[in-house]
Amino acid sequence: MLILPVSNGILPNPNSGKMVGAFAAVNEDKVVAKAGQDVLVCPLIMDNGSLYPVGVVARILNIWMQQAYDSAGHEVATVLAVLEGHGCARWHTLRVAGNNIFSTDLEAINLKAMRKEYPTISGAGWIPAGGFTEFRDKTDIPVTIYGANLEDGRGVSIRGNLGGLVSAEQAHTIEHGIIRSLHTYGICTSRTLQTEMAKETAELKQSVEWGMRFAMPEIIGRTSTGACGNPMSNLAQFYLTQELIDSVANGKSVRESLDNARRSTMSQLTSDLGLTTASGIRVLEGLKKGMRHDDTQLKMELLKKIIMRFPIEP
Repeated sequence: MLILPVSNGILPNPNSGKMVGAFAAVNEDKVVAKAGQDVLVCPLIMDNGSLYPVGVVARILNIWMQQAYDSAGHEVATVLAVLEGHGCARWHTLRVAGNNIFSTDLEAINLKAMRKEYPTISGAGWIPAGGFTEFRDKTDIPVTIYGANLEDGRGVSIRGNLGGLVSAEQAHTIEHGIIRSLHTYGICTSRTLQTEMAKETAELKQSVEWGMRFAMPEIIGRTSTGACGNPMSNLAQFYLTQELIDSVANGKSVRESLDNARRSTMSQLTSDLGLTTASGIRVLEGLKKGMRHDDTQLKMELLKKIIMRFPIEP
């Protein structure tokens, strides 16, 4: 079966869900996919250029060539295809022929039937857009991931209560890890969740370090997946905006106003949240106390229990 790699984790719903996909082609003669053909839509992991082994088998309902332009303005041949999902599968080995990737030993899998042994959350058929974690008490910590259905754009969500399993700070990190996992792999497993939680906390810690070192509060809480909603980031944006507006209103230049606003914001931020500015300590304190995240690596068995608190799909 021909494999179509996708780099954004977007997969058609395996239960006859439809989607329109686009992929680059060298020229029309090189396109081997045809209408009526089944293909495996498989996530391409951009970090290392590998193909994730689990994807959605989809039938090509329609396929056509269309000229488009890349970021440099060069004309490129693009293939557009209407795909309809027909179940999930796992490839075991790959073979390359020209510019195409094939597998001759696909294994059909049923994620729902396997869920007790291999807990998963499926990202197929919907696009996660964000999430929020509510802190009520130790036994009541609801985590919500929301997004949009791939076919009609309607809002969908999944929700799991992690009370009694983890702390509020860990739940917040899990929220981000699930979103990242669904975006990257089109699925969330205990292993992908562990990997993406580690990446998220590493990027958040770096944003704190750079924000404090270079007096740039606007980058605190920003990662490759967007902006994290937390007390430290929210206050940073609020203070920076107010200080900048006040300074410009007092007749100072935009550049001078921005410099002053950044320094003033960092001073207010660390004072209000009780954060140290000492190198080596400020990063962990900013992560845990300021942004309400926890970088503790959780065990696989606990991660499996966490995933099972959520439905497999919206």
